[in-house]
Amino acid sequence: MYSEVKPVSKYYVNTANLKNGMLLTISLYVVILLSAGRKAYGQDALFSQFYANPLYLNPAFAGADRCTRVIFNYRNQPFPTFGTFSTYSFSADTYLERVSGGLGVNLIHDQQAGLLSHTQAGIFYAWQGRLSRDWYINLGMQVSYINFRMNTENLVFPDQHNPFGQGYNLSGESLNDAMSSHNADFSTGVLVYNDRFYAGLAIHHLSQPSIDIFSDENLSSKYSIMMGYDYVPGGRRRTGEERISFSPNIITQSQSGFLRFNYGMYAHLSNLTAGVWFRHNLQHPNSLIFTVGLKQVNYSIGYSYDYSLSGFSTPGGGAHELGVLLNFNCSGTNMKYRILNCPSF
Repeated sequence: MYSEVKPVSKYYVNTANLKNGMLLTISLYVVILLSAGRKAYGQDALFSQFYANPLYLNPAFAGADRCTRVIFNYRNQPFPTFGTFSTYSFSADTYLERVSGGLGVNLIHDQQAGLLSHTQAGIFYAWQGRLSRDWYINLGMQVSYINFRMNTENLVFPDQHNPFGQGYNLSGESLNDAMSSHNADFSTGVLVYNDRFYAGLAIHHLSQPSIDIFSDENLSSKYSIMMGYDYVPGGRRRTGEERISFSPNIITQSQSGFLRFNYGMYAHLSNLTAGVWFRHNLQHPNSLIFTVGLKQVNYSIGYSYDYSLSGFSTPGGGAHELGVLLNFNCSGTNMKYRILNCPSF
C-alpha cells in the first residue's frame, strides 16, 4: 500500500533511535516517500494466497462455504530486514438461511517500516441466489472503516540540526506525533458459478476515500476479475475421498494505473494442496509464488513464498505468507444453494 504524496523537502529522518540494518533502509524510504518529484498513488496491501483470504479478494465470498469459518493471515516482506513490511488479516464469515446469504467481518492492518500504517475494519453481506438448474450467483457488499496513519516521531527538521555536537535542538514545528485520516469505504462484488467453473468481479473503494495525510490524496478504486475451473480426472466432482484434482485460475487486478495479472494452478492430492502462480504486469515479470497447504475437516494451514523476479530482494528474501483457517458447525449447516467450489488453500 502506497500513498500519493507531494514533495516536502523539509522532512528528514531521525536515525538516532533506529538500530542495525534498518538505519539506512528507513532513512532512504522516508526521503524517497516525502521528497520524490513523482507521485505514488494509493494502493492496497497485497496477499498472494488469494483464496486463503477470500473476503479480501471479493465481498461475494462471504458465506460461500458450508461451514462457519475463521481465518488468520500474516504476510511478511523481510527485504531488507525481517518485519520491515508486515500485513495482518483476520476474517470470519458464515451462511445464514434466514438472511438468504452470508455475513462476515474482517480486520486488516498493514505496517510499513514503522512509519506508515493502514488499518481497515469491514462488515460483509452476500446474497446467494439461483440463476438456473446448474448456475448460481452471489452478490456481495462491504462497508468499512479505514484509517491511514503516519508516525512522525522519528522525523527531524532543519532547525533541530546541531552541526557542532551530538543530539538535536527543539524544533519550532507544530507537528503531531502521528498524522492520520479516518474515512468510510464501500466495496461490492459478484460471483457466478456451477459445479466446476466460477467467475467473479469485485470493485473496492467505490467512494475513493481521502487519505488526508497530505492534500488531495485518495485511495483509488481497485477492480478485480477472477476465474477458475476445478478439473477432476475421470469427470467426477471432487470430494474429500478422491485422490487428485487440478484447479487452474486467473486473477487480474487494476488500481491507480497499475495492471497486475496472476496465473496459477493448484494440485490437490487427498488432503494436501500444492500450487504455483506467476505474477506480472504489462512491462515485466514480478514474482513466482509457491504454495503448500494441508486441509482437514476442521482446519486448514497454508504457506506461500514469493520469489522475486524483479531483482528487489536477495535470495531467500522474498515475501512469506501464512494462512490458518478454522471451521465450525460444518455438519449442522443447511445450505439452500450449492457450495462455491473454488480453492481455499
